Amino acid sequence: MSSGPGNFWRMLLFILLMISPLVLLLLLLDLQGGVGAKGYALLLAAVAMPALFVYLRMMRELRTVARRMERAAVMSPLDVTGTDGARAGLLPVDNLLLAMEQYRRVLQHMLRETQRRQDETALLFDLLPDPVLVLGRGRQINRSNAAAKRFFHVEEMGGELTRFIRHPALLKAVDAAEEGQALHERIEFTVSDVVPRHVAGYLVSLKEEENAEADLILTLHDLTESRRMQQMRVDFIANASHELRTPLAILVGALETLVGPARNDLAAHERFFTMMQTQTTRMSQLVNDLLSLSQIEINEHSRPTGRVDMARLLTGVADLLRAKAVKLEKSIRLDLPERDVIVTGDFDQLTQVFTNLVDNALKYGREKSEVTVRVTISGQEARLSVIDEGEGIAEEHLSRLTERFYRVDNDRSRKLGGTGLGLAIVKHIVSRHRGQLEISSTVGKGSCFTVRLPLATG
Repeated sequence: MSSGPGNFWRMLLFILLMISPLVLLLLLLDLQGGVGAKGYALLLAAVAMPALFVYLRMMRELRTVARRMERAAVMSPLDVTGTDGARAGLLPVDNLLLAMEQYRRVLQHMLRETQRRQDETALLFDLLPDPVLVLGRGRQINRSNAAAKRFFHVEEMGGELTRFIRHPALLKAVDAAEEGQALHERIEFTVSDVVPRHVAGYLVSLKEEENAEADLILTLHDLTESRRMQQMRVDFIANASHELRTPLAILVGALETLVGPARNDLAAHERFFTMMQTQTTRMSQLVNDLLSLSQIEINEHSRPTGRVDMARLLTGVADLLRAKAVKLEKSIRLDLPERDVIVTGDFDQLTQVFTNLVDNALKYGREKSEVTVRVTISGQEARLSVIDEGEGIAEEHLSRLTERFYRVDNDRSRKLGGTGLGLAIVKHIVSRHRGQLEISSTVGKGSCFTVRLPLATG
């Protein structure tokens, strides 16, 4: 507490207040003719001196309180004995400072608890899987979580919402919500990206009072994968129907011909019966592949536990297909390491994988070419490659080869007896074994299908 003219006048006022009762008493006595001028002076001095002493003492103690309050702000626990030479006085300084220290500790605890809850809230906000934006007045983005920044490929989000989303229906809903109108339950729109994404937006108002400004919570839910799966189901039904319709149409046409114009034509009978047998076999293979794919998908999340010797499995696959290779004037060569290659898996399913891959290599390889099955070990995984010497596959087709019913050349595939489901089955079996399928190809030279499987432990 600083000294100055202001404190001097306060001191005089304090002394006057202290002696004012005595002055009134002396005036009463003077009216009765009791006290002289000298008596007045002595009495006033007798009262003014203690008043001055009390005032100065209180000012000193208040300065002590101020110094110790400053020190209390940075010291804990509070040093109530002090180091400034203060003695016990008129004011309960130590009790006052002790109470202040207790209040300070309570406030510090409350502040720490509030900060902890704010940190937890911020962490949970950032851990939300869907993008969330907090909007203020004028569509301003006040806050966003980590998912929103990943969704829009930015490190920080701020400014107006239209920097990131310009869909009219959503902006209209935001403006309506700011004006207090009812919120739409769901707004669907498309966000431009490398691949356009379908998004559903949900708006919630945080308005608590009638006249308060409302913050809006905008939550975005990415529907792209869901829409893609829906489209895949629609395409699957359409493709399956188409694949079955073709052989059925041929069977119906053959039966009508045999019952009608070719009833007595034995040569036509043999030709049509052969055609019907081919189409029946094709439909049977298609149904078997669909059932196999369905069963594999049901068990895809349960990892197999058996131990499979890949050298024995691949030798069996080669022996099974060697007759077909000879018929096609092609050969199968196994390139196996000297050490045993044991993986954790299902023997029958892995046999299906490599039978499919080697069979495809034989069908699509050039005449009198060789199919190589090579096994290598890299770290804790086995790399099993089926390499053909065919025409190769253009790069734009590689990413879609494992889609159901996808064919690079429809006519050639059907002619060779393919159902369009083989590589889809391979992909799901490999996925169940926690492996990966890699496809590389060079047009004019051939293709390489590599299955990477983790080695068995123990």
